[in-house]
Amino acid sequence: MSALNPSSNLYNRPIEGDFSYLCNGNGTEETMESCISIAQLNGGGYALRDTKVEGAGKELRGTSAELLNLAQHILDTVPSA
Repeated sequence: MSALNPSSNLYNRPIEGDFSYLCNGNGTEETMESCISIAQLNGGGYALRDTKVEGAGKELRGTSAELLNLAQHILDTVPSA
């Protein structure tokens, strides 16, 4: 599979580079209790992972548009601190 002809199935696309950690709340990047990690997919899209032990090895993948819609929904519905 090449970057010019990526699979339409996001779960068939390889991950590009390393995962970045987004942490907040009751833990730190060292404890990973309140973190998710994110990485870009070859050909577009992103892979999200839960860093907690219970979520190990599980991924949610989405297109840029899907993740932007998710982020906007969260911003619109979650009360600000």
